[in-house]
Amino acid sequence: MKFTRSLSSLLLALLVVSPLVAQTTATAPKQVPVAKVAWLDSRAFFNEENGIKRLVRAVKELDLEFSGTQSELQLLQEKLRTIVGELQKLQAGGEANAQAIQEKQTEGLKLQQELQTKQQQAQQAFAQAQQQKQGPVMAEIGKALEAFAKERDLGVLLDGAKLGDAVLYTKSDLDVTADFIATFNAANP
Repeated sequence: MKFTRSLSSLLLALLVVSPLVAQTTATAPKQVPVAKVAWLDSRAFFNEENGIKRLVRAVKELDLEFSGTQSELQLLQEKLRTIVGELQKLQAGGEANAQAIQEKQTEGLKLQQELQTKQQQAQQAFAQAQQQKQGPVMAEIGKALEAFAKERDLGVLLDGAKLGDAVLYTKSDLDVTADFIATFNAANP
């Protein structure tokens, strides 16, 4: 009788445990393949000496195109600072000339509005020109990065410029920045 009871208990235990074991093996985690990882620093793309030549040319063209606008905005800012200084002198003077103060305030507000309007227009024009000049080059860089990673069988290619402080340490031999720039420049003179 003891033997039968032991056998019954053993069979019952097996019946209860068997499905659990089957479930455990059926839901085992998927094995993640080992992947090669590399990184680059996209800020280097803009380096005048060692960067991506087409991108550097586009940036220089933009700078040249908007240098007149930038000078005009700087001149307006300087005029506004001068008016603020004159207004402060008028207000600090012993003789309060309300009409002169009012005229300077009006002149300053008018100039400030003009400056803000021109800054907004310049920002919009710059963004549009930047998209036209740099957009196609950036699209080509994106395609080239993907091809570069595939050619080298990289599972992950990170941009250190976008990760900021998230990267605590990397081996220098994982940096493919110079290699990518050289490859891109050779294919896109």
